[in-house]
Amino acid sequence: MFTATRPGLMDLTLHDMAQKQPRLDQTLGVVLQLDGRPPALAELRAHVAGRLDRLPALTHYLHGPGLRARWAHDPRPDLERRVGERAVAAGPDRLDAALEDLLAHPLPWDLWLLHGHAPGRYALCYRLHHSCQNGGALRHVLCTLFGAAPATAAPATAVPATAAPARPEPRAGVRVHARTLGGMLGALARNDLWNDPAHPLRNARTGTWASAPTQVLRAVGAARGGSGNDALLAALASALRTWTRAYWPRGAGRAVPAAMMVDVRRPHEADRPGNLFAHATLPLPSHRPTHEERLDAIVAATRRPKDPLVRAATRTLLDRTPACVGRAVADRVTTPPRAVVDTSHVVFPHPLSYRGDPVTGVRIATWLPRHHPASIVACSYNGTTGVYFLTDAALPGLHRLAGWWEEAVAEAHAATAPA
Repeated sequence: MFTATRPGLMDLTLHDMAQKQPRLDQTLGVVLQLDGRPPALAELRAHVAGRLDRLPALTHYLHGPGLRARWAHDPRPDLERRVGERAVAAGPDRLDAALEDLLAHPLPWDLWLLHGHAPGRYALCYRLHHSCQNGGALRHVLCTLFGAAPATAAPATAVPATAAPARPEPRAGVRVHARTLGGMLGALARNDLWNDPAHPLRNARTGTWASAPTQVLRAVGAARGGSGNDALLAALASALRTWTRAYWPRGAGRAVPAAMMVDVRRPHEADRPGNLFAHATLPLPSHRPTHEERLDAIVAATRRPKDPLVRAATRTLLDRTPACVGRAVADRVTTPPRAVVDTSHVVFPHPLSYRGDPVTGVRIATWLPRHHPASIVACSYNGTTGVYFLTDAALPGLHRLAGWWEEAVAEAHAATAPA
């Protein structure tokens, strides 16, 4: 069980950003789509209340100024305010409209029951503030509320491991720490891809959705010795190749700098609130002419961040970096000359349900860091990987990434499938 500790580097950085840049929305959202009769709101509140003692992420929040904030404990949050209900007009697009509206209202966390958009269906929308939870934390919350299997701490960038006896954490040597630090500092390098004076980044957001069968992504990745997440990123590189050639000449013929979120949560920290992740720099090889070359480059680039020794070194460096240094780095990497495309991937390996009603789909919506062109989050559940593309509306044509990504996945699958 979690006992309050000093907030981590990412927690304090995001909290300080939220206080100093209040117009920058850090709301994340997760939507569970269920088959069945919508429950009574009182029943849903009672369900959440009965599990609060196992969910420190719902009973702790950051309190205090900026980098001096500490975890505060509220053992009985007001569920009259935190768990709400909204009737949605009937229609296939009305649920998406309701979700977009909810994402515009930041809170530490809340849960909304949505119904009326389709007969025999309802949705549960869990919203949270990024300073209090990241992908690993939100997955633990949802698996504890709506899952039968225990929620384990597993990397969000790979297929999670099944529950197994805890192994000692690997001990990284000086050389691994030095190389890992060098890779982390590489994020400070200028790339000058996004600082076009004709199209200044202004954080006006456009969100679009795409999806693909998870098994298709795994098959495409495995064909070149990679994972489903590697295939997902290679398709993103293909989509960006299409976009740069059509709309962004300064990006054509070069890799597009990106960041891959790597969860550094340890197995015993599954219930810990906050943000235990790091950014791994990742050049998306949109300049390479073939799908095979792009996927090979992605497989090579993601191999190191997945290495257990590198993950251990990354966690040690994060734990030992002063908050003021981390905040200064965050300011640097959110300037247009150093902007990157943000990517993350959350996997739900076990079925979810509520009162016996099966969760048939899960979608996650993310935020867009200041001066970043795009943020992409993937969620794999029940055989489908859904991807949310949040792009800066100032960039012409970038809102079409979702469609190009689906086309790239289909083309890669066709090339991989046996004749």
